[in-house]
Amino acid sequence: MKNPVNALALLGALSALSIAPKALAESAASTFEVDLSQRASQIAWIEGHFEGLTPGAPLALSFPVWRTGLYRVIDPAGTVSQLTFEDGEGQSLTLTRSGTSRWEGTVPPSGQLHVRYRLYANSLEDRTRDLDANHAFLNPGAVFPYLEALRDAPVTVQLGLPEGWALISGLEQCGPGCALAPTYDRLVDSPLEAGTFDAVEFTAGPVHSTIAIDGPWDGNGERLKGDVAALMTAAADVFGSAPLPTDRYLFLLHSGEGLGGGTEYYNSTVVHTDPKAFWDKKRYESMLSLFAHEYFHTWNVKRFRPAPLARYDYEQPTIVDLLWAAEGLTSYYDLLLLRRAKLVDDKRFLEMLGEMVDDVLDHPGYGQQSLAEASEEAWIKGYHRGRDRTPDKRNESVSFYAQGGVLGLVLDLRLREATAGSASLDTLMTMLYEDFPLGGPGYDFLAMKARVHALAGAELAEAFEGWVYGREPLPVAEALATVGLTLSRKPLKEGAATAALGARLREEGGRVSIRDVDRRAPAFAAGLQAEDELLAFAGTLVRSKDLEPLLRRHTPEETVSLTLGRRGELLTLPVPLATAAGAWEISPAEEETPPAAQLAWLTGEPPQP
Repeated sequence: MKNPVNALALLGALSALSIAPKALAESAASTFEVDLSQRASQIAWIEGHFEGLTPGAPLALSFPVWRTGLYRVIDPAGTVSQLTFEDGEGQSLTLTRSGTSRWEGTVPPSGQLHVRYRLYANSLEDRTRDLDANHAFLNPGAVFPYLEALRDAPVTVQLGLPEGWALISGLEQCGPGCALAPTYDRLVDSPLEAGTFDAVEFTAGPVHSTIAIDGPWDGNGERLKGDVAALMTAAADVFGSAPLPTDRYLFLLHSGEGLGGGTEYYNSTVVHTDPKAFWDKKRYESMLSLFAHEYFHTWNVKRFRPAPLARYDYEQPTIVDLLWAAEGLTSYYDLLLLRRAKLVDDKRFLEMLGEMVDDVLDHPGYGQQSLAEASEEAWIKGYHRGRDRTPDKRNESVSFYAQGGVLGLVLDLRLREATAGSASLDTLMTMLYEDFPLGGPGYDFLAMKARVHALAGAELAEAFEGWVYGREPLPVAEALATVGLTLSRKPLKEGAATAALGARLREEGGRVSIRDVDRRAPAFAAGLQAEDELLAFAGTLVRSKDLEPLLRRHTPEETVSLTLGRRGELLTLPVPLATAAGAWEISPAEEETPPAAQLAWLTGEPPQP
């Protein structure tokens, strides 16, 4: 931009605008009643009541086709059945299905619509809906439909709670088992948990917080609340004296074998963990990193968000080129906050940061797709589970989480260098938070670039644009050097194989098969394919996906014979081996005292002269 100061002022003025809701009748409201009597069979019966509609007006009832925080079409209406419609007087209505999750008709003279349906809820892993004899988890966007005419009207949800159960959510309580949302959007942003969960309560500064835990854990509430409170304080410190986004916060923690991941909401989050995390130090640190990630989203995404997501379109995918900012920058902070909260030491932080850098620099798709492209293609590549594209995904796409996190590292250190420590990524995050409040139009890349320009000048602003929209390597080593750190490869362990196949394997039912093949490896050009069953390696039967013992017998560039099963036929394929390489790692200088710039970065404090 030629005039970044004027552009910044204009963007600030635009951010003050709000998206005004349509005028609603005083009686406009939606109510849902949830019958959990068949919860042991993972079935709920739900009745919805929509009131205050305009008689004779067009009527469209929709279930969202996706849930916020997961950029994949999931069509939760696919687990809805026996859907019926009535007017306010109990008379049957006919609505015509006009989409996978949409029905249309005309508002009856009563101005009311009543619906009833059966919901099957067995989707805990994707954090949408799950019922059993012991708990009920309902992510409203995957459970309750809406009318666009009532989207900005209050919504009440009443659960019929079994004896001894309680309901918890980020919403206002309106009685036992009852939650009240000011709008449908807020309802969607407030997952519901009911059951006999454990509750750990604490305060993090002025924020009243609860961790509701369903599933096995170690019972050490003192450790958990102390660590999470430290993370919450460190997150708030990023934004300095700016007002906190909420004064109460809820962590819904589901603990179960194989669970992982999390999703952010307005003043709550859903976090999944394997119970092993409570008894294993590194797993516990990863879980805390996930807590930090989701809580940081309370600012980044839940308050300031990319313009296309300013008001969600629940009926179709929304193309966004800034998911690297929403998720990637948050991924950077979920590690940095662990260090600033003093939950890991410098050595462990640099180890975790090095793992993220290695995931990016050694990723086969690195340089094949820009971060903006990765964001835009999240719906068809990043989150898509299609078998037709999964094997090639790593070769032609990048993770906007990991690479966006590494971009955050580079931008943070470059901002600090260009301003002698007076500005950082913290500064940029605070500017976005203050200039683009929830309810406004949201920000775009030009808004981010203008602020980088205003903070550090045109050169860094132009480089920033290249890191987002270009495919050239990120200057990671150069950025780390500004705070006295070195990026290098670890040496291979003594006795380790120096050759590599260049493919990832999977082992299922005693069979070893090719998961995907690295486009950079000779095996890719030789014709090794995903789904090939690997029967023998250089004449030796393959019993496990661990090829290390076999690879030790060979050298890089040596051609070995693979015996494969492909679509029911045997074939022999000569494959040249790739060269094995150690992972990237970040190392401090040998000086006893770290440079002032490094300490300022790690602690979030201003650099000391």
